[in-house]
Amino acid sequence: MPFVPALHREPIWRRPSRSESGHRPSGYPHLNRLNVMRHLLRQPLVWFVAIGILLFGADSFFSVDRSEIYVTAAMQERIGTLWQTQTGQVASAAELESLVNNWVREEVLYREALRLGLDQEDSIIRRRLVQKLGFIAESDPTTAPETATLQAYFQSNIEAYTLPLRYSFRQLYFQSVDDAQRALQQIAEGADASQLGETSMLNATYAYRSGLNLNATFGAGFADRLRGLDPGEWQGPVRSGFGQHLVLLTAIHPAEVSPFASVQTRVAQDYQQSQQEDARQRYVDNLMDQYTITLESR
Repeated sequence: MPFVPALHREPIWRRPSRSESGHRPSGYPHLNRLNVMRHLLRQPLVWFVAIGILLFGADSFFSVDRSEIYVTAAMQERIGTLWQTQTGQVASAAELESLVNNWVREEVLYREALRLGLDQEDSIIRRRLVQKLGFIAESDPTTAPETATLQAYFQSNIEAYTLPLRYSFRQLYFQSVDDAQRALQQIAEGADASQLGETSMLNATYAYRSGLNLNATFGAGFADRLRGLDPGEWQGPVRSGFGQHLVLLTAIHPAEVSPFASVQTRVAQDYQQSQQEDARQRYVDNLMDQYTITLESR
């Protein structure tokens, strides 16, 4: 009688014995799936796709909904403070509500402009952003400079605090050369100079005026013409952008360095500005070092 083995149903899964731990029949479906999974996990492309999905999901989870504008209490307070700074008055409840509504409207338009890319290739926005970045670079708090530091800066930039050659004089105005020459003759004969001259918007007396100031007042070249005159007597006519002048030089003040005490406040301001400019330049230099600049040949 032939031997017929009894039918035996294998369990779907059982813990392998120690002797079987090194051998798993390929006929088990779950083992095939595990082998497939192991094979997939060894593929770089699978990991790349998985990481991309995770990053996309994280961005979607943590990003703020751009269609939502949440105006915090602190933001409303800042809006009210800005109003008070500009007007000197505390905003009423109605005014604050209107201010917040205007801010929200502006924020909506701002976001829409960004969405449409209106900030791209705009030279005005470009310059404004660069300007704001410059303010950030200059904003590092600095302690007040010591007097010795200011004195050293003063000596290093002495030309900026040197007063130029200056003139003090009286003048009589005339429209024509002939009238000016007749008046000069009258003065030489003893006439009172204060009774001569034509009416004008110019001052009769000028004191401690630099050549730059005089040229701005009387026209280019006027200071050079004064340089050839002798102090203490009426001379001329001296031409200006207005007409002709008789001039009495009362003093010529040579160039001189201003005393440090008289310009210390200005020196402190100049020093602070110099420090800010240096900080901005260092900031730009550090940024430039992070870029590779390539100019295409034309």
